[in-house]
Amino acid sequence: MIKRYRFVFAMTADKALASLDEAIAANPGFGLAIDASGRIKVFRSQGVALLNGFFPIFVARFNSTAEGSELCGGFRFHLLAIGLFAGFVATSAFSLVNLLLSPDIAADLPPDWKSQRIRFELQFIAFACLSAMFAWLAGKPMRDRIAAIIAGAAARKPGN
Repeated sequence: MIKRYRFVFAMTADKALASLDEAIAANPGFGLAIDASGRIKVFRSQGVALLNGFFPIFVARFNSTAEGSELCGGFRFHLLAIGLFAGFVATSAFSLVNLLLSPDIAADLPPDWKSQRIRFELQFIAFACLSAMFAWLAGKPMRDRIAAIIAGAAARKPGN
């Protein structure tokens, strides 16, 4: 799942960034952002982050090479989606640990309450992980589209 991508540009990083910006601008619905540390992010720019948080975001940096420059990076989910997923799993894991450390005796509860609750927490964690996996698989067409846009920008000749 964590595949690293490398796109070679036959031009300097500044010109490669301009070429990438033109390629992104020519494809409606996609955006390009550069943060303060110089990381480049290519993403789908339609909708609210919470609604399309599981669409892949390409995060990379330009490195200088003898032939020009290369863009090295990979895909990830939106940070809001990662935080939401991590919050669900952490809350359930914390509840599971509390259950495992708690005494078996509880008033007004059936005798197998603890095993039922443990099963629920394990099922919830498994469901959350499967949901993230299926969201990652569903994002494959979008990852391929973003990679094709970047590859198209890398294939441009300097000066075009």
